[in-house]
Order: sequence, then C-alpha cells, then structure tokens
Amino acid sequence: MFNPSRMNVIENVTKKLINKINSYCPQCSIPGFGITDLKKGLACSLCGSPTNSTLSFIYSCQKCDYIKEEMYPHKKTTEDPMYCDYCNP
Repeated sequence: MFNPSRMNVIENVTKKLINKINSYCPQCSIPGFGITDLKKGLACSLCGSPTNSTLSFIYSCQKCDYIKEEMYPHKKTTEDPMYCDYCNP
C-alpha cells in the first residue's frame, strides 16, 4: 500500500492525465488535445543527414481530427554529430 516507487509512478501518470484534460483542441475546444505521434529526422549539425532524434510532435483531436505539427519541440534545429548514423556509425 505504501510503496514509494509505485506512488511516484501514480503521481506522474496523474499529472500527465491532468495536463491532457486541460489541453483543448484549438478547432473544436474539446479537452484531450495532445501528442499522438512524432516525426524523427532532426538534421545532423555536421553533415545534414537526418538522425533518429525528434524533428516534430504531432498533436491531434480525437473528435474533429484536427492535426497540428510542432516543429523542433526540444528547441534544437540540429543534432550533435554523436547521434548521426553517418558521422558516428
């Protein structure tokens, strides 16, 4: 009943649920607008090749099917060559 690691997991999931409930669709104003997918392919800063790092998040509404793409969600426009399959095989 008083398992600290379990309680931390429940706390984190509860916070995520609250954030999703408080996120409204810009088109139909229904709660639950959130990240449903992501696109990989952030460019390497050295060679420009796509990496496996996140390029964008895809948000969608389950009611009206509105979709929004947020580019560079981690505020990075290029990735370190350390994560590039071409520069660092």
